[in-house]
Amino acid sequence: MNSMAPQILAYKAGRYLAVLATWLLSSLGATTGFTQSPTDEQPVTPATLHTQVDQSIQHYAKEIQGDTYESYDISIQPVDPRLRLSRCNAPLDIQHRPRNRNYGRLTMRVECNGDEPWAIHVPVTIQAFAKVVIASGPIAKGTHLSAGDISIETRDVSLLYGGYFSAAEQVNGFVAKRPISAGQVLNSSLMDPVKMINRGEKVVIIAEGPGLNIRTTGVSMEDGAYGELIRVKNANTEKVVEGRISGPGRIKVSL
Repeated sequence: MNSMAPQILAYKAGRYLAVLATWLLSSLGATTGFTQSPTDEQPVTPATLHTQVDQSIQHYAKEIQGDTYESYDISIQPVDPRLRLSRCNAPLDIQHRPRNRNYGRLTMRVECNGDEPWAIHVPVTIQAFAKVVIASGPIAKGTHLSAGDISIETRDVSLLYGGYFSAAEQVNGFVAKRPISAGQVLNSSLMDPVKMINRGEKVVIIAEGPGLNIRTTGVSMEDGAYGELIRVKNANTEKVVEGRISGPGRIKVSL
């Protein structure tokens, strides 16, 4: 038994050293990069994806708004945190629906056309603020609108489904076809254009261009209201041209 003791001790020592060596190697591996590190192919976190999508939509919204409105606010619904999408190595492509307007409630299709393509739909609400024409006080039915009846205010036009006018001169020559409340935004459903020019009426033709302002007389070939485009015959040349009604008996022609 005593002759076997050194062999047993050597065996146990060998096993101990093997275990110790394995532990040291695994420890070194953890600190020297032997473990697998995250790569770009792994799914991005919801927060990172939301930031990328949010920035792209903000940039796209600025492009489609241009200088049309004074200002606008954009509310973007957060990306579903359950989505597992790869990092896009290409610029995101964005389109919105419906295409016939660029404010209000929209759906943005955000598409990655990179090495690992994907597409998501993001609900977005855009409030667009612009100057509009409103009634400065109560307006009775049948009233011919004048400067004293209207004023200009900034409103959220994304809520004005019936349309609006953006300048006071756009409602010149209109008559209220129903009572209008003070502060109400004016639109074509509340007013009718008053006929300013009758067919056969003598008119003044105003031809304008860069550095030019020529006036001559003519005869209207048709009826028309303020802002409408009608045909008029030049009394001197008998040439028929098209012009826009700018006031009672006045036709403006662009050169």
